Amino acid sequence: MGEVLCVKFTLHERCMKKYKYLVELGSALVLYLVVLVFSLSYLKKDNLENTVQIFITLLPVIPCLLVVWSVLRQISRLDELQKHIQLFALAFAFTGTALLTFSYGFLENIGFPSFSMFIVWPIMAFLWGIGVVVGCLRYR
Repeated sequence: MGEVLCVKFTLHERCMKKYKYLVELGSALVLYLVVLVFSLSYLKKDNLENTVQIFITLLPVIPCLLVVWSVLRQISRLDELQKHIQLFALAFAFTGTALLTFSYGFLENIGFPSFSMFIVWPIMAFLWGIGVVVGCLRYR
């Protein structure tokens, strides 16, 4: 009976940690969207000084810092196996993104069109997702 209660408590504790993370991350992402919409709409004004434009343009970075804080808190809550899987996934994403962006950078030298830096994050996120799947399958 004690073991059953322990398992139930452990599952409840895991669910609460996951819920807490989703609330933290979701709140940061909603704040990011609000600030981004404000920033983009405010920048449509023509009479802004250069320093004001820079400040308003970089304003969405502040909620991004909350996303970083939320993700790092979640990583610190993981058990050792999950941390190992995340490390593998992040290493895969980091090196894979470096390989892809450097390769494409060389192709730009022969006339391929330049891409925006905004493409780097989706590549890294996609490769991180693949890395998590591969890491989970390795320890199945």
